[in-house]
Amino acid sequence: MFLPHVSLNELERSVFPQILPKAQKLFDGLIYEISRQASSLSSQNVQLKTSLRNNLQTMIQCLKALAACVHHICSQDKLVSLENIQSLPKSLLYVLRAAFAHCKESDSVYCGRLNLVSDLLQAIFKEAVILQKQLMELLDRTDLSSKVSEMETADLVSVKKPETRKRHTKSFPLRVEGRSSRKGSRRSHS
Repeated sequence: MFLPHVSLNELERSVFPQILPKAQKLFDGLIYEISRQASSLSSQNVQLKTSLRNNLQTMIQCLKALAACVHHICSQDKLVSLENIQSLPKSLLYVLRAAFAHCKESDSVYCGRLNLVSDLLQAIFKEAVILQKQLMELLDRTDLSSKVSEMETADLVSVKKPETRKRHTKSFPLRVEGRSSRKGSRRSHS
């Protein structure tokens, strides 16, 4: 893997902007393709079953690759500056949400044919949990110094909904320390 040879600053400036949007797009495309194929899935249709299983295995590999990125950053012996990993948490949350949502919706997606892919869905869930734990470790090791603006910090807690068949994106603000991350969310009473 090339990551040990690239500084954290260079990762954020050159590598992450290239790979993270592609990882999100790949994940969205895989979920869309799987959802499209799943309704026709049967044990007799070997070609479709193989294609679907390959797509699920690609999702697993994507989760593992992202986990390897986070593991490399966490293996540093110092706190990590948010400005050196700013795009990573947001992309990871996006992919994690898509992975967990796919697992949660698997009963309806696979229409009673869950037994044909349950091993891979379990592996996706397992890898997503591993990635989630590593992300939490990364956030614990992140230095939120004064160099980072409030807007950049707020971006960490805003998760976009993974694209679905309708191909639209919606932002869902999360609550942090009892406050909404959305500015102006309080109404003034006069």
